[in-house]
Formats: sequence, C-alpha cells, structure tokens
Amino acid sequence: MDRMDDKLDSLWVEYREACPDPDPSPDFMPRLWHQIEKRRNANASVFRRLAQICVMATVALTLLIGAVVIPRIQAEAFFAGSYAEELAAEHSNADFTDFLTAGDLR
Repeated sequence: MDRMDDKLDSLWVEYREACPDPDPSPDFMPRLWHQIEKRRNANASVFRRLAQICVMATVALTLLIGAVVIPRIQAEAFFAGSYAEELAAEHSNADFTDFLTAGDLR
C-alpha cells in the first residue's frame, strides 16, 4: 500500500509543478470578472448582430410588399363594378324574356 501512496504522492508533485497556483493578488478577481464579461459580451454581440440582421430583413420585406406587391394585386381588378352591378349584368332581363317569348308562338 505504501508503494501506491508513493506513486500517488509523486503524481501530485508532478501535477503541482505542471500547474502552479495562480499568484493571489488584489487584482485577481477583477481580472477574472473582466475576462468573463469579455466572453459574455462577445457571445451577446453575435446574437445581437443576428437579431439586427433579421429585423432589417423584415423591414426590407415589409417595404417590398407594401410598395410593389400590394399595388400590383390591387391594380388587377376582377370586377369593374360593384357586387350588385355584376349580379344585374349576369342575370339581365333579356335572358328571361328570350325564354318567355320562345314558348309563345303567336
């Protein structure tokens, strides 16, 4: 068992030599938080930029629809008159009088 403990102790010594403890100083925590905030801001700026691109694309698409597509759709009118005028033109009296006179042979 002592042999295993010696190996473990030598491993810990090698580890401490490879990864020394950081020097504690009064500036340690502010520097650490500065690095954390820098990484956080870098990630947030990527998402902020992506959101700005999406908003600008939406605005451009809205303007395109408002300026080009809607006027083209409104210019293509299917009916020249109102609904009542279209019904009257479709069912004119001339059609009915033709049917009535066709049955009368006088």
